[in-house]
Amino acid sequence: MMREAQPRDIPALRAFLERHIETSMFLLGNLEAHGLGSNHDHATRYFLCHDDDEITGVFGVTRGGFLMCQMPGLTQREARAFVRALNGSSVRGMTGASEQVLAVLAALAIPSERWQFSDTQPLYGVRCAALPEDDAVILRRADEADRGLLEGWFTALGLETGLAAGEAAVADGRERTEAAIGSDRFVLMIEDGRPVAMSAINARAGDAAQVGGVFVPPDLRGAGRAGRIVARQLRDLRASGIERAILFAASDSAAKAYERIGFGRLGEYRVAMLKDSVTLGRAA
Repeated sequence: MMREAQPRDIPALRAFLERHIETSMFLLGNLEAHGLGSNHDHATRYFLCHDDDEITGVFGVTRGGFLMCQMPGLTQREARAFVRALNGSSVRGMTGASEQVLAVLAALAIPSERWQFSDTQPLYGVRCAALPEDDAVILRRADEADRGLLEGWFTALGLETGLAAGEAAVADGRERTEAAIGSDRFVLMIEDGRPVAMSAINARAGDAAQVGGVFVPPDLRGAGRAGRIVARQLRDLRASGIERAILFAASDSAAKAYERIGFGRLGEYRVAMLKDSVTLGRAA
């Protein structure tokens, strides 16, 4: 049985997702930040699978068109039920545990040429107290003076990871810059008065944070800056109750940088992005 979540379901919904927190951070973070019924782009409609009165699976779709799921042992029947529930919804992409995402993508049956990117990435976690201390790292929030630099960095990050191409990468860079300026979830690493790296928290739930958007310009790589900015950002967040961190690595070099500061492998995570939004139930 599948039905849309109601406010009375929130405690059980949260408890189920927390048992699978490593691959549920977007689902949990959106629930914590926006609840049910918000108009924010990250606000999420949640669909629950039940066995009697027990939740066995959770599916989500944000107002911005991103799909998520958490259902160990997900079958094609259940994936198709989720897709039917989304009829008429606009979809831009999906993230989650790799095998679950693959099941939903198969049920979506969107032609392969419509996808910009669909790849499995290693998933990592760490207790923040175990991260190295480095008082020499200077961090600050982004401000309006950083806009041009950040638009370039975010565009480069999208192109480098394959998540966007051409003008879409530029537009995404502008959008992500707008969200980063002034945000307490985004930091710049400063050396000799200039930014040399960036890092962000893209989801937060309870005592856990998920890191994303780490970028070091190519000419500054190879000196450990990616690991140093992440370690310092997470150690600083302990003051606000963050005790553990999760991330997925977009490249072998990124994975090695995180392993060097103490992150351990948890499993696999999949990120899939469409070239353009697709409305479900319409001809592709």
